[in-house]
Amino acid sequence: MKLICHPISPYARKAMILARLHSIEVEEIYPEKDGARGYLAGDNPLGKIPALEWQTGQYLFDSPVICDYLDSLGETPILAKDKHSHFLQKWQHALGDGLSDAVYNYRVETARPQKFHWPEVIQRHETAIVQSLDTLEYICDWLGGPWTYGNIAIICALDYAGYRAAHLGWQSRAPKLAAWHAGFKGDAAYASTYGYPND
Repeated sequence: MKLICHPISPYARKAMILARLHSIEVEEIYPEKDGARGYLAGDNPLGKIPALEWQTGQYLFDSPVICDYLDSLGETPILAKDKHSHFLQKWQHALGDGLSDAVYNYRVETARPQKFHWPEVIQRHETAIVQSLDTLEYICDWLGGPWTYGNIAIICALDYAGYRAAHLGWQSRAPKLAAWHAGFKGDAAYASTYGYPND
């Protein structure tokens, strides 16, 4: 299988981690990016990553679909089967993706020239980031470890926030969450997919 991906994308990184956790052999391809069309690989009409060639010439997207598929291939899937735990992990996964969305949107808005900034929109995305961090700090005891289907998305989102919204200093705002997050740094799947510049 081919996985069109890049570790700077928190969405792609989730799939990269899941492939490693389940020892699934995938060819990881880092695509070129065109400003108008997005990523130029993976047969995704949305121009986004990740995309997974699950059958010859056929690609799955978006990231939750890919994660569900890769997890289903594992000998021991990490998404809980118990109904309550199953949907709790799905909710956590969605919260992680939502945090990544807010960080991405904040980055896009603030990367524009100053004269094109829309302060209300920037504040909206920053508020979403802060509220997500506050929620994660509050539910930190639920996040579990080592890896769950839910916390994969959260770990990837937190690293992305540290990269693209570093001014918020999420570790200081959420110290309990920061301590939990630090526990993953020695994990091989975490370290081998961490693609952000060193501080």
